[in-house]
Parts: sequence; C-alpha cells; structure tokens
Amino acid sequence: MQRNNIEIRIARTLPEVEALRGAWMAWPSHRDSDIDFYKMIVGSYPEVIRPHILALYRDGQLEAILVGRLERKRLSFEVGYLRIRWPHVRCLTFVYGPIHGDATPENIQALLREAMGSLKQNEADIAMFEFVPVDSPLYQLGLEAPGIFGRDTLPAKQGHEIMSVPGSIDEVYRRMSSGRRIETRRRIKKLRSHPGGELRFACYRLESDLDRLFEDAEAIARKTYQRGLGAGFANDSLVRQRLGLAARKGWLRANLLYIGDRPVSFWIGMLYHGSFVSEYMGYDPEFRQWSPGMVLMMHVIEGFCSRSDGDVVQELDFGLGHAEYKAVLCTKSWSEASLYIFSPSLKGLFLKSLRTGTRVVDASARKLLASTSFFPKLKRAWRDRLARKAKPATPPITESVAGSEAR
Repeated sequence: MQRNNIEIRIARTLPEVEALRGAWMAWPSHRDSDIDFYKMIVGSYPEVIRPHILALYRDGQLEAILVGRLERKRLSFEVGYLRIRWPHVRCLTFVYGPIHGDATPENIQALLREAMGSLKQNEADIAMFEFVPVDSPLYQLGLEAPGIFGRDTLPAKQGHEIMSVPGSIDEVYRRMSSGRRIETRRRIKKLRSHPGGELRFACYRLESDLDRLFEDAEAIARKTYQRGLGAGFANDSLVRQRLGLAARKGWLRANLLYIGDRPVSFWIGMLYHGSFVSEYMGYDPEFRQWSPGMVLMMHVIEGFCSRSDGDVVQELDFGLGHAEYKAVLCTKSWSEASLYIFSPSLKGLFLKSLRTGTRVVDASARKLLASTSFFPKLKRAWRDRLARKAKPATPPITESVAGSEAR
C-alpha cells in the first residue's frame, strides 16, 4: 500500500524478513520480538504458516516495522481456567512489543490500516495483538480503527510486573512488609534443614546442559497444575527449540533447586539486554509447605544483586498474569490486554460473538467470586485438581509464559 509519502510492504518469506535484519536489530524492543527469536517461532511451530511483517517506508526510507505471522490455529477463549477451543481459524498474530522503529500515532494508524486491509482481502479471519499496554497509542488506536463489527469490545486486561534489581538483597527484603520478610527468611531456613538432604542450586546455560535440564525440570513439571492446563514447561521439541536458541545466543539462565539429588523447583528464563525474562516456573507439590519456589527465587535474585555470576541484570520481567510473589517483589506494574480485530465477514462476526460472549461470562464470574472469601479456596482447589490430572502436553505458542506461583 502507498499513501502520500508512505509505502507499506509486507515480508511474507524468511528471505524478505532477513533483508530487514539491519534496521530491526538497530531498534531494540522486547525479547519476544527479537528477530532470531521470531524466526525460531516461525520455523518451529506447526501452527505458523508464514511471516507477516509490515514494513513502513517514508520517502523510501524504512521507518517502522510491525512484527507478525500468519497462523492456522484453534482459537482459545478462556472462562477462568476453562479453555474453550473453537475450530481452526487463520490468524494474523502480532507479537509482544511488535513495533520497532518510529512508533508515532500516524505510523501506527498506517500499519493498522494495512493489517485490516489483509483481513478485508481474506488473508486471515482475525488479527490478534498480543498483550498490548492499555495506556499505549497502539491499544487506543487498535480499539478505534476498526468499525463496530470488527473491533474488540471487551479486551481481557491483566497485570504485568517487573522488578528493578538493586545492589543488595537486603534492599529486596526492605521492600517487603515486616511480616513477609520474617516469613520468607523463616521458610528459607526451614528448607535448609530439610531431612531429605543438603540444598543445592544449579544454573544451566549451555547447549551441553540441556539434556540434564530437561530431565530434571520435567520431573517437577509433570506434577504441576500448569501441566493440567496444557501450559508451562514440557520436555518436547518445541520447548527444546526455544531453550536451545537461548543457549546458543547466550541468553539461557535455567535455575534449579535440589534437595540432595532430587530436583524440587525450577525457574527458567532468558537474560536479554539486561532484562531477565521469566519463562517457566514450577515446584514439586510434595514440598509445598517448604516453599521451594520462593527459596529458589530469592537465591537467584540475590545472585543478580551481587552480580556473583558476572551477569548485569537491571530488571526482572515476571511476565503475564497475577501471582502473589509478583505483587510482593515488583517495583513497577501496568495493565495489558490482547487486542483482537475481526474480519468483515460472516466468520469474523461469528468469532466476535464468541469472543464477546465468553468475555461477558468470565468477567461476571470473576467479579462475583472476587467479592467472596471463597475465591482463593476455589482457585487452590482447582489447581490441585489440575495437578493430580497432569500429563505431558504441548504448550501453545506463547512468548512470555511465566505466571506460575512461586512457593
């Protein structure tokens, strides 16, 4: 598309994507929209049909890109922990932190018009922008640009927390309430005296570490409630591709806690441009009363503060979703929502109706349960049920998937 002095070209092949590398890498953004991470997803995940990168040129000069891909997947709408899946749709998925370059309102509007143009030309049934900050121009314009039948009327908002890393673990403890500080230290001391053996911490970073990492993390993950949801860590080819890339790029920081030789918790993430991006967390529910997840987390954070491993970490990105430990540790938070645009077709209208209906039910149920003391008990009971039913599962394509409770 060309309008006035703006031209937008669409990269639909990997060679066309690679031609954008120089400018792409010069415009830093989130790990999820890193060009090599993006190419790994496109090349590994079976849902992905092809790239779909919108490149905006002004007067012949590349000024901004919008990072997306065309997928054929089963769309999931959630009501609490229930995931309602519908038949396969063609989806233009725009990744977290999708805009590189000059993200002016004018450029965003032009990129959105082009994305909607792809829907009108029947390239896809729906477009999804993953977890857009609600105070950003992309979110506001993404709600305003489509017509009434194409816009997302009830985006599902959730929190995103990060923690700035101080120079001392004592500063982290000072951020806690006195009761929380005492309880955390008590739990660490209690676990250190566990009769099962001595506490041992390991951090796996290299490709040569991957077999040991996957064996030990899977021993924990198969027992967790996330496995019951079909989410979180799994010892499968897709997660191996993901963490294999991280190891090759020098990003991988896979932390495990052992009691004797038994793995009891893991915290796996990637160190990307000074930010530790949390990927997977889990703990053996048999050890819940000793809070092995929190013990591991505080050990890792202490290492980041002291830079004992040589890593320079400015912040921890805890990822999406609410968890108690995030509220305790975070120093900054904001709201995000996945934003949908529906195609101007009968199928698009049908998908919009499904999306709106499930959102109404989910929001109403959450509001009702949140007003009672029964909600935390129900949430715990449901997670315990999922943990009992847990079995190996392939996780969906999700860039930032951390969100499990650290206990």
